[in-house]
Amino acid sequence: MKIAFITTYEILGLQNTAGGIGANNRLSLLKRIFGDENVYVCAITRHKENLQYANNRTEVFFSDRRKIHVLKYALSGRTDFSKAIEDAVLEHALKLDANAVFFDRSLIGFIPSRLPRDIKQIVLVNNIERDHIKPSRLSNLHNLILMPSVIANENSAINNADIAIVFNLRDAALLNKYYDRNPDFILPLTCEDNFIMSVQEKREKASPNSTLQLLFVGSLFASNEMGVTWFVNKIMPHVNAELTIVGKGFEKLADKLNRSNVRVEGTVDDVSAYYYSTDAVVLPIQFGYGMKLKTAEALMYGKPMFGTDEALEGYEIEDLENVHRCNTAQEFIAAINIYAENVPWLSFDEKIRSRFLEKYHTPIYDSVLRELLAKV
Repeated sequence: MKIAFITTYEILGLQNTAGGIGANNRLSLLKRIFGDENVYVCAITRHKENLQYANNRTEVFFSDRRKIHVLKYALSGRTDFSKAIEDAVLEHALKLDANAVFFDRSLIGFIPSRLPRDIKQIVLVNNIERDHIKPSRLSNLHNLILMPSVIANENSAINNADIAIVFNLRDAALLNKYYDRNPDFILPLTCEDNFIMSVQEKREKASPNSTLQLLFVGSLFASNEMGVTWFVNKIMPHVNAELTIVGKGFEKLADKLNRSNVRVEGTVDDVSAYYYSTDAVVLPIQFGYGMKLKTAEALMYGKPMFGTDEALEGYEIEDLENVHRCNTAQEFIAAINIYAENVPWLSFDEKIRSRFLEKYHTPIYDSVLRELLAKV
């Protein structure tokens, strides 16, 4: 079976965003199921330098996503690229003579409605986009203009899908609400296992931290900026702990966020060293959609964590005593200070890591997805 994988996430070059990492994990999953030689990639990128990664099984299409261009795309009913790019991707997909197409997102123009019906379509509904964009549409002219194209794209993807996949029960309910359809499969957000036990053991043998070390990992975008700013202003002045902030773009907010007990690192090539050296992870995300990849990463590293309902959405963590659900400033402050008082801190929790291996390690879904996709 030959399958085309079409994505607008940045899967080429340096991977430092959750969207790109998640998409690459799903691509790896498909390659294990069908074999490298049977999976062909159509990557729509916003970075011209990524054109160099084209090869005999990867075709790269450049789409200028500066705001003015995105607004022009919206006028033609598309979100991330022009009709010319849509035509080029469609033409390439048809030349591949693929049996199936895997859309890694529902905002993929009108390609789904233009494909011949004998080519089976699988769509990963990362989130219900019309619901995600709706809350801010009246206060944001950009989103107001995008709204019709978002709905049209999502309609095209979901209504033409032979198999629809969502991340969690929340999105399953929204899929049913808006499209009168139940998902064919709920695939939790997963990640590959990059954890190295010997590095963790070396960290545990080193001198313990004298002050509880907290870590936030995430790229600079609206929900992360809001959550981190709130956490720094409302929680950090009242806890006996130090916070390090790591993530693409956050260096832009260093002057705004740095405190005596807060250090902004921003963009780094490798976040693993920060995970190994920290005592706990904080996830103060107050709004969003889908599932959060950084929560899966924290589980992978076996890290105790303090997170909101939104950050923990879709994860089975209720029985893990070192995963603390906090939604208000008072809840964060109380939970962190109680944890800080119980020295020595457990910077690695085997039960948390075991939950990752049981539920959120990408390869564990190989067999069930192979069986599902075999039906197309």
